[in-house]
Amino acid sequence: MNLFQITNILETYISENPPPDWLLKGVRELAWIFKEYPYTSAYFNTASEVAEIFIIDRAETITSDDIGEVNFTRLATPKVLTLLEDALIIRRENGNIYPGALVEKLRQVRWEGYKMDTPQIEDKLLELHGILTVTLIQAMITERTYMPHRALGVFSILSQNILNSGDDDIQRYISKYHVELAYATAKVGNRQQRRINRMMLGFSDGKTKLISDITHDGQMEFKDSMVNYMSIMRTRYRERARERVRE
Repeated sequence: MNLFQITNILETYISENPPPDWLLKGVRELAWIFKEYPYTSAYFNTASEVAEIFIIDRAETITSDDIGEVNFTRLATPKVLTLLEDALIIRRENGNIYPGALVEKLRQVRWEGYKMDTPQIEDKLLELHGILTVTLIQAMITERTYMPHRALGVFSILSQNILNSGDDDIQRYISKYHVELAYATAKVGNRQQRRINRMMLGFSDGKTKLISDITHDGQMEFKDSMVNYMSIMRTRYRERARERVRE
């Protein structure tokens, strides 16, 4: 279910024009996962810089020398660029770097007519960071050079709730037991679990992510946007399963 969500988010974002509102609201809630996280910040910061160059500066082609963030990481530049290429953020040809399929899509939906301090731009930036996060998760899993347990822990919470809701309406609350099971499945340590919970509760910047609150007995209450996201994702998962049976 984790992999289905990740793949379906990217397929839908790239193929549908414009991307559906339920998806955009969902990815906004994922934008925080890699920020300031030492094991993935190099990839995320470089991806963000490249996206900015192609989207804001409207560059058509660059070289690795134009990317400043790779100079502030201990990771080898080729390794970072390979991951960005697998994540469809860039495309390399004859030593030049071009926008990948994902960045091309981001350029198509580039915001126009708003100042940077408006709520509309805030939403668009969250969408940008959210979709970059999802595509980097997929690329990391594919590369097998680093397993993003933190990110998979978040997706596992959603997966647990989708699968445990059965045929009923998607549950608004997920029990402490199933949250802990989700973290265990994704191999997230206790310290990191507490940090993720604090991040989702808004202790980092005052804004909750995915959830509205955690009850006194440890249940997480999902936001309306996430309940809707999980409901649609469950429908798509079942449709894909039926397609495979027919095949």
